[in-house]
Amino acid sequence: MSRFADYNIKKITPYVPGEQPRKQRYIKLNTNENPYPPSPKAIAAAISETYKYNLYPDPECSVLTEKLAEQFSVRIENIFVGNGSDEVLAFI
Repeated sequence: MSRFADYNIKKITPYVPGEQPRKQRYIKLNTNENPYPPSPKAIAAAISETYKYNLYPDPECSVLTEKLAEQFSVRIENIFVGNGSDEVLAFI
């Protein structure tokens, strides 16, 4: 399977970033940037977890994987979590 995926992925033309608009009236949708600040609840949640910031996160995202499997009624083995599409595609 990985040989098949690698062949097809290698055929894809890579994205070349273009010029970004300088005027404030535009909302950039092509850079994976959120034009809005985080909600107060998200900020409070991040602050409440600062005591853990000195530790590496769980590389298997065990708690998240378990919650997703439960939420969507699938087996844990059917969940794949990664840090963005680049990391996920690197596993193919």
